[in-house]
Amino acid sequence: MLALLTLLPLILAQQPASPPAATPAPAPASAATGSALPGEAGLEVLWARTLSEAIEGAKRLKDGRILILFVEPNCGQCDRMEALVVPSTSFYAFTRDKVPLYEDVSTPEGKDLARQMKVRGAPTWIVVTPDLLECGRQEGPTTQQGWVNAFIEAERGWAGYKRAVAAETENPGNAPAVYEVARQLFQRGGREQAETRFRRLVADPNLAPELKEQVNGYLASIDLDAGRLDEATKRLDTLSATAQDPALKQRAELRRADVEIARGRKDLATWRLKEFLKAHPDSPLAAETQALLDALQGKAPAANPAPKER
Repeated sequence: MLALLTLLPLILAQQPASPPAATPAPAPASAATGSALPGEAGLEVLWARTLSEAIEGAKRLKDGRILILFVEPNCGQCDRMEALVVPSTSFYAFTRDKVPLYEDVSTPEGKDLARQMKVRGAPTWIVVTPDLLECGRQEGPTTQQGWVNAFIEAERGWAGYKRAVAAETENPGNAPAVYEVARQLFQRGGREQAETRFRRLVADPNLAPELKEQVNGYLASIDLDAGRLDEATKRLDTLSATAQDPALKQRAELRRADVEIARGRKDLATWRLKEFLKAHPDSPLAAETQALLDALQGKAPAANPAPKER
């Protein structure tokens, strides 16, 4: 489905403190592997020093992946999460098939990777494959159990994705199976792999109409993000006029404002957003639309806006 509006940043509040160390201190010689004692098991985990090192390490593991902790200087919540999570046996167990890596978002590598992974604030934990396909994430401060629960759900979702890939491999001519893999690839950052599948699907004259409009929604976002504004405009205008899915239809209308912003026509983008609010005052996207409109008009955002259900 169409991506959300792209120009409204979300900022996580931080508490001042010293940044986390580049790597945990070495484990004492007497530490017991898998010990339940805080401060022992987690200290036996070996951390990569760079992304390239983490990628190489993950490739050497069976189904190896990378667990990235995005931090920033003077982030009290980053220190708090590190102290809660890293020493635990849960962290030790979770990293048996993963290479952990600190990424400081104030460094060139950290900043570039955070932008690529769409990190919205620190601390953020993301599990990725060696080719940076996202498997799961946990954003912002939470409890140790909250962190564990987030990645239990993430691992379930990753297992579901692998089942979808297996179903596609077994029957590559099954359009719904191909669509499901493409949809998940899009959401997990595999845009190129997703685009290949979406374009193959949309060229199929026998593709079901309801599936075709969803595919065109994704392709509109891909075209827009790639700077193919004319192609994106055609798809968005068609969806705005003909989409049977009301949510998709509304998102297409909103993304037309993104096209105008990309073309440097903020006046037209402002007009489109105002027209959307007039036409859909009760839309679940109304709060998001108003926030973007305020940003375009230079108004300060409201404090702690409550997001509407999507």
